[in-house]
Amino acid sequence: MEQRVERLTSSGLGAVMVMFLVGSSLTVPLAAVAGHDAWISILLSLALSFGIIWTYSTLCQLYPGKTIIEIGGELFGVWIGRLLGICYAWYAFHLGVLVLRAFTEFISMVALPKTPPLAISAAMVAIVLWVAYMGIEVVCRCSLAILAFVFSEGIISLIFMGKDFQPENLLPVVDRGWMPIMQGMTELVGFPFGETILFAMIIPQLNKIESARKTLLWALVAAGSLLLLVNVRNTLILGEISSKLIYPSYTAYQYISIADFFERVEPIAIVTWMMGGFIKLSVCLIVCAKSISTVLSGKRFRTYLVPLAILMLEVSRSIYQNNTELIRFATKVWQWYSMPFQIIIPLLLLLAAYIGKRKLSSS
Repeated sequence: MEQRVERLTSSGLGAVMVMFLVGSSLTVPLAAVAGHDAWISILLSLALSFGIIWTYSTLCQLYPGKTIIEIGGELFGVWIGRLLGICYAWYAFHLGVLVLRAFTEFISMVALPKTPPLAISAAMVAIVLWVAYMGIEVVCRCSLAILAFVFSEGIISLIFMGKDFQPENLLPVVDRGWMPIMQGMTELVGFPFGETILFAMIIPQLNKIESARKTLLWALVAAGSLLLLVNVRNTLILGEISSKLIYPSYTAYQYISIADFFERVEPIAIVTWMMGGFIKLSVCLIVCAKSISTVLSGKRFRTYLVPLAILMLEVSRSIYQNNTELIRFATKVWQWYSMPFQIIIPLLLLLAAYIGKRKLSSS
């Protein structure tokens, strides 16, 4: 028997979105193509991402209680709605596969090199499956608990690393022109900011739907500020090499040493990053199951969680041959591959919604 309809608070939804955005972004070099100017790419991508979030949050507020798939069905018919459901189910699934594989590679390289990758990914999937089965409300409560720890860890790391900062690493500004900065901006819109389109499947469960846009935009600002802070911190410590490392934040943490006593704190950072990845993977799994449930006109999305989790685990092992191929796809292909899901479809739906409501008001 399906559990009661879950209702989310604004703070819970905001916390989930912040953790979703920083979950798989704290470990990797953001906008690496821009080098030490990556901070400019982050700011520009935040401005564009405001438009993406405004689009789908407005759409959800125009049709309270309906997901983006249900809105598509109401605007264009049942079959178009089901096609949208298949598209977003696949997108959520593929993103979950990417996140799972990325964190498996990360843990295998920096923490458990002798542990079989299958054991690492299976353990993570098992925890994610348990939380996803409990529902999005539990994910919200987990995010609220984790969020304070993540922000505290970020601020404390800044204090402890401050002695090694070299401000000249940020100079000269825009020395290679604007093209690398714009390329970095498009990468960041596709990953991670545009991926929040999955929240168009969660917004209808918000207990105050009129606060959806404000909540998500503030969450974007909070997550973007943290990512900007981490990027600048890494550049101040590592310089230009920060954009060339696979895991620059992990390297930066190795600089923390207080009186030759408090050092080797990388495990704390690893735990923090894993908690963020766990939240993001949970959201992907829940959204994928809800999308399939909508397509099949069912209400028991939990029925699909176990087979989807097993399939996600299996696909993550075979879809990319190695970490290099994963990084190449994530930085060169993902932003263009994601554009229809993140920008084109929501814009078309919002345009159709405005046209439809204008016709109704004039008739």
